[in-house]
Amino acid sequence: MLLKEATFRNLLYKMIIVKSKKDAEYQERLFNIDSIDLDNIEEEFSNIPIENEVNAMLLFPYLDYTQGLSFLMVANGLIEGNTVTFYERPNFDNFQIIRKGTLNDKEIFYLKDLLINNDFDLEYYVNYAIDRTESYRGDAEVETLRAFSEIDSCRNEDFPDDFLAYFFKEGLNPEGMWVRGKELKRDHIVTELLNQPNQDFGINAGDTVKIIVYEDESGEISCIADLR
Repeated sequence: MLLKEATFRNLLYKMIIVKSKKDAEYQERLFNIDSIDLDNIEEEFSNIPIENEVNAMLLFPYLDYTQGLSFLMVANGLIEGNTVTFYERPNFDNFQIIRKGTLNDKEIFYLKDLLINNDFDLEYYVNYAIDRTESYRGDAEVETLRAFSEIDSCRNEDFPDDFLAYFFKEGLNPEGMWVRGKELKRDHIVTELLNQPNQDFGINAGDTVKIIVYEDESGEISCIADLR
């Protein structure tokens, strides 16, 4: 399976393995970036030695409220057949993040898909990933809205905190715009408007907008702005 074929809900907060020799080698060099002259980084980076043969990365998917679906680099490894050998990290100094757009065309595996070497302390690395990304789960209202699966069809898969809402006003054409969820109420969603409207709806980018979730007769879900 390619990463772009997986929904954010099937990825979020679950360790995955991404197969990519080029990306794994790049991340391996980043582990040792402190050993080079930062004033001459472009020339020296490619010369950082790679101690282990790698073609896979152990990643932890999480949501950055403004940057979207992101992946914490946890460890590097080598996939051979139906097994993967993960290597202990040389250090934990760097907080290495990969954004979804760079991984969309990469092959992914869940932990259950491959046999993992017994000498790799997976539990330790899972706890490391959870601890390092804890601050991104600090807003209880946002987390509640993230768990609200009814609007998944409206969400931006790369930026799941953002979703498409339709705006209606007498005398104007309907307009679809992106909003960012802030809080789930009993009968509406509190959001921030991300786009500047092309028409005069009486609102601007950055304004707070109330969104109503509407289900039509066929069961299709739409998000409608309540401009009253």
